[in-house]
Amino acid sequence: MATTRDTAQVPADGFTSLRSPQPHFAEFAVSIPPGHVPGEIEWPKGPTNPQTDFAVASHKRLDEKAFIRRVNAASENSMGVFVHGYNYNFPEALFRTAQMAADAQISDAPVLFSWPSSASLLGYASDRESVTYSRDALAKLLTRLADTSGGKPVTVFGHSMGGWLVMETLRQMRIAGEDEALSRLEVVLAAPDIDVDVFRQQLTVIGRMEIPMVIMVSPDDRALGLSALAGQRTRVGALDITDPAVQVAAQQNNVVLIDISAVDASSRLNHDRYIQLAAAYPALGRETRQGSTFTEAGAFVLSSTGQLLSAPLRVVDAALRQ
Repeated sequence: MATTRDTAQVPADGFTSLRSPQPHFAEFAVSIPPGHVPGEIEWPKGPTNPQTDFAVASHKRLDEKAFIRRVNAASENSMGVFVHGYNYNFPEALFRTAQMAADAQISDAPVLFSWPSSASLLGYASDRESVTYSRDALAKLLTRLADTSGGKPVTVFGHSMGGWLVMETLRQMRIAGEDEALSRLEVVLAAPDIDVDVFRQQLTVIGRMEIPMVIMVSPDDRALGLSALAGQRTRVGALDITDPAVQVAAQQNNVVLIDISAVDASSRLNHDRYIQLAAAYPALGRETRQGSTFTEAGAFVLSSTGQLLSAPLRVVDAALRQ
């Protein structure tokens, strides 16, 4: 993991919600309980029991060079970077990364980029400043990983406000002339909390990504609805992919829009459906290898087999509900 959070006074506590003047790097081993339910984090209800709870088995701090070496050594097939959203404390960000990697049956070690969220429902404005604060660190991280990947794909996955951070980072990398690094990135945004007009301007600077950018949306995302009310602007993560104008824009900008409204959410806000998609990753991966997924710009929904269909079709993915 790489983070712009400040270190905790007690090393076992990891990192705080305060901002660090320089990024920190570490390696964590997280144990998943035998009875783990896909999509869930089994939090301790008392003293941590690895048989029933997520638990940190070990951790150690690294310098930047050692971190890059460890990521490359632990990433035989690909590299994946998770950028969490608003209202995340460090343990939740860490365990969510482990949960998604476990559910997706990923053998390579995932990378968490954790920015200093205040982990408060009332901390939206503060969190927005903290993601801005973290752009330089994420840009440097993605550039280093892309440059040292040896040709392996580097996937960067941003959720909610983390999607805004990813887009601002890509914009910064393009301005800095990091075109080679950008060409190696596979960008996935889930429920991105980005003003549609701002997103359009970001895409203007970033330009067409060599690998289509994938964006998961849900028009019934209540959290993004509240965010839109605050600024009176539609958010990208709540776009209606049946709108012909939205479909044309996706094609023109080499973007894959996927309506994931059929996927179960764990709360009434409908803002965390991406969590459940991790369990479907192996099936989606098989479809990708067959050349039918994430290869063509446009607007789609998930079918019952994990394939992507055209926008007017809304098919409930029964496999994801199981």
